[in-house]
Amino acid sequence: MTLSWGTPLALGLLGMLAIPLLAHLIRRRPDDQRAYGAMLLLQRLPRKIRRRRRIEDRLLLAARSLLVAAVVVFVARPQLQWPGAIPEFGGAEAIVIVVDDSMSMALQGDTGGTLLARARREASAFVSALPDSTAVGVVLTGGTASRVTAGLVSDHALVQRQISGIVQTPFSTDLTGAIRLARQMLAGEGGEVLVYTDEAGEGVVEAASAEIDLLTQQSGALVPRPMHASDPANIAIKSATYGSGPEGGTVTVTIANFGPEAREVPARIELPDGVEITAFVEVPAGEEARKDFTVPRVAEGGIGSVFIDDDMLTADNVASFHLPTIGASRVLVVEGDPGLTPVASEVYYLERALAPWGRLSGMGGGVLPDMTAPSGVDSLDADAHRLVFMANVADPGPWANRLIEFVDRGGVLVLSLGDNVAAERTNAALAQLLPSPLRRARSLAAPGEPGRPTVLPDTTDPLFAPFNRGGLGGFANIRWHRVFTVEPYTDDDDVRTLLSIEGGIPLLLERRFGSGRVLLFTGTIDADWGNFPLQSVYMPLIQSMARTLGVSSSGAAQTKNAVVGEPTSVEVPASVSEAQVEGPNGIVESTFSDGAIRFTPIEAGGHRVISPGLPPLAAVAVNVDVTESDVRRYTSLAKTSASVDPERFMNTAPLYRYALWLALALVGAVVALGRRRERSHAV
Repeated sequence: MTLSWGTPLALGLLGMLAIPLLAHLIRRRPDDQRAYGAMLLLQRLPRKIRRRRRIEDRLLLAARSLLVAAVVVFVARPQLQWPGAIPEFGGAEAIVIVVDDSMSMALQGDTGGTLLARARREASAFVSALPDSTAVGVVLTGGTASRVTAGLVSDHALVQRQISGIVQTPFSTDLTGAIRLARQMLAGEGGEVLVYTDEAGEGVVEAASAEIDLLTQQSGALVPRPMHASDPANIAIKSATYGSGPEGGTVTVTIANFGPEAREVPARIELPDGVEITAFVEVPAGEEARKDFTVPRVAEGGIGSVFIDDDMLTADNVASFHLPTIGASRVLVVEGDPGLTPVASEVYYLERALAPWGRLSGMGGGVLPDMTAPSGVDSLDADAHRLVFMANVADPGPWANRLIEFVDRGGVLVLSLGDNVAAERTNAALAQLLPSPLRRARSLAAPGEPGRPTVLPDTTDPLFAPFNRGGLGGFANIRWHRVFTVEPYTDDDDVRTLLSIEGGIPLLLERRFGSGRVLLFTGTIDADWGNFPLQSVYMPLIQSMARTLGVSSSGAAQTKNAVVGEPTSVEVPASVSEAQVEGPNGIVESTFSDGAIRFTPIEAGGHRVISPGLPPLAAVAVNVDVTESDVRRYTSLAKTSASVDPERFMNTAPLYRYALWLALALVGAVVALGRRRERSHAV
């Protein structure tokens, strides 16, 4: 608080306090007094009168002195000031009304209805009371701030209709952008910006201070109109994430309580295959609680949902999360060289790497390999199989079209070579899929020599990520006596080298085709051309291929997270000519160009990018902005604005008014005391 004086020089008038003091001193009795005659009999009476006069005179002196001081203070006009006031509308000729339509404004107010409903009523009533000459604009804060009116308009009836038509959104608060749009509407010509907001969300108001400063510099003024509930409270789902573990893993749900009292809320998760799991969660006041939901050992991958029951804000009662396929991942293994004994089989090591404890163990989790001869490619099921191993198949021609369609729709094909493979037949049948055409088989070492070693791979690639913590050196122990060579190629966005042999010879190549991928292994998957199956890295690498390439979290080529109200972009394969976004309640408005589809989700839940005749291209888990769930009031807009424009946001107490009333009261007191003294003298 600060004390200011309108006329500080007037304090010099306090010297007039000497006047009543002198008046009382002049009335002093003479010092040389002699008693004589009968007057001696009256000595007792003057003493009594003198005692009474001394008390009354002092009170009168004090009253007269205070009267002079009160008059002087009134003339000096002191004021007490402190920040935090909410200014009233000052009669500007240009007004911009900012209405907060973000999710937190759906909180129930104290007068019935939501805070947004109250803001609409008050803003509409304000506009109706404006002079006809006042130009008005309207801006919204929800999501990305937007204009309701293109500019300032004088048709107040139109503005009232537009304000009444503002609908509640589940979006976040872009207060900074809204004040920027309002400032641009005023165009530096001055005016006022009235902001109807609940001031909820940590840091939301503070972030707008720079725009408030610019508004002030351009002769504009901000007038807050806070919308608050007396006891704001809300329960919200803060996050939901899947983590692997015992059984089928767990979904960890974090629930936040933004209210003053502890609450127990019912919660349930719904898995992509329709399985529901329910529980009750106790959430302390102003804190968070976590609840783990155990997922079954076998579950379909996709986007799962979490639901809670809370009446304060319904938009944050649901959250979505990505769930991988849990249980056996079916992999089709096509054997091109069965051999005379099981150990001599081309896929003997591959089958055991995919299912180390046998097929029955794969039924409860992990990978379930479907073993078949080349003719079994006819059983390829794009809905069940995500990964196909073609091991040393002599002529893939009869099934080429089926394999091309499988990859184009999002499947992954791994081709391993061997003595049965003829470069000409393979190139002719799978020209569209091969990363580079085959040339011929080449010997790298003479019989009895150790063979040429493999170069260590890049562990930043998801395929080799399991070796990031150890075991990477095992790749150097893989040695090759013979491999297929390929035509020269250049690594780019579609074709890249994943593994190579010392000397720059490609060992594992990848090509993206349609929505899927093709991996070309220029060696053998068995021990005929090298010692690969006998090394410690064999099984982890095969398992990583099955997990990374063969399992999709939602049957889609990619997964993504997004926030309601925020623009989202998803890349799609170059071969896709048509795509759209499907939300929980149907097709969502989107634009598709330059290899990406762009949309702004308007509700929480699972969204999919789809294209006719293809599996889902992407799965997007959309959730609301948790900042909006915190309905508690943080820094007030008035306080933030006062730091920029302190004069306008000052509380003022005019102390001189109280001095005037005190002076008038003292006048009455002086008159009364004077009359009392006269009556006592008369006695």
